[in-house]
Amino acid sequence: MQANQLDPEKLERWERIDGVIYDMTPSPTSEHQRIVGRIYRDISGYLKGKTCESFTSPFDVYLDGDESGDYVQPDITVICDINKIQHKGCVGVPDMIVEVLSPRTAKKDKSSKLRAYRRAGVREYWIVDPYNQTVEVYLMDNEDGVFPTVYNKDDIIMVSIFEDLGVKLSEIFE
Repeated sequence: MQANQLDPEKLERWERIDGVIYDMTPSPTSEHQRIVGRIYRDISGYLKGKTCESFTSPFDVYLDGDESGDYVQPDITVICDINKIQHKGCVGVPDMIVEVLSPRTAKKDKSSKLRAYRRAGVREYWIVDPYNQTVEVYLMDNEDGVFPTVYNKDDIIMVSIFEDLGVKLSEIFE
């Protein structure tokens, strides 16, 4: 069944990007969740006592600021404007999003989600590839956001939206 023919009423978990419904089942693998957990641990530990908050999926993000627009469930979402955090999720554009690729979602994460996040104004977007042990980092608040910086498992990524947060990829891909 084509993505645009899916009925969200019949799906357990789904996203809407550019008006197209995407099924989010089956659930991610244990390796996917392990990587999400390690990145989340580093980010959430850094944010303790700060005004920003981080969330893991399933956590609803309404990029257009209401329920009629794009609706996504990124693997990790970082929000620094606490007014965007509501009972139903993030209503508005988060500051940072991390997606960990899986065979079923890789194309969507690298194309339609990238376009949606860029258009919405997400400042930093990471695409984590567990198979090649790389991370593509898009800094979208400048003209260089079109081309990612690619990091490998021996690198440390300095999170651009914070002054002093570095994520050691050797600890993420161990």
